[in-house]
Amino acid sequence: KMVLTGTSIENSRQSLQMAQDWFDETGCANLYATVGIHPHDSKTWSDTTLEEMKELLQHPLAVAVGECGLDYNRNFSSREDQIRAFREQVKLAIELKKPLFIHEREAHADLIRVLDEVKEDSGSSGELLLPTIVVHCFTGTKEEAFEYIQRGYYIGFTGTICKKERGAPLRDILPSIPLERIMVETDAPFMGFKKKKRFSEPADCVDVAKMIAATIDVPAVTVYDATTANAFRFFGINKV
Repeated sequence: KMVLTGTSIENSRQSLQMAQDWFDETGCANLYATVGIHPHDSKTWSDTTLEEMKELLQHPLAVAVGECGLDYNRNFSSREDQIRAFREQVKLAIELKKPLFIHEREAHADLIRVLDEVKEDSGSSGELLLPTIVVHCFTGTKEEAFEYIQRGYYIGFTGTICKKERGAPLRDILPSIPLERIMVETDAPFMGFKKKKRFSEPADCVDVAKMIAATIDVPAVTVYDATTANAFRFFGINKV
């Protein structure tokens, strides 16, 4: 099974159509999609975006709100636009009871602040109303990882952990993170990590899982089983 990531209205629509086409052709729900506005595309947020997202998220193969969040490394959209779009998508995930697929890069403090503000705005039961969250493609610090885990979020790791130098700080973090909170991904076609291979592909998840297993000193199958179960649980996908 595979989850196609939506990063704009058009891209989310295309991802859902691909998932539907696969189902129509095979009769198997093996492709799913998320619906979201990536922080890079936050500047495209308009008066119609929220309703368009709501409509797309009614599709039975739409499994999460996102990819959404904050990226202060690239700043392809202004920070103000990013925060506005992220805040609205958090509220949408709460309203529709969908998990939240988050992108965060060099924006940890503001990300936490927005989540806490939305929680407070939802009243005394806000703690229960916040959606299930994964911070995907994690590249932050040990302290940031610990805060996410303490809040009950999942953390997604890509092939970056396989890189000798760039992945070293992330490998240092891994033994301290409960396996039941780890998700494995590639961010394909981005985040290529193999020699002579610029891009990544979904099959590379196996190599990411193997690196996690080697780092925390458990059999690879233990990581395969745990992270697969985490993904099924997070996205609400049936194993069959």
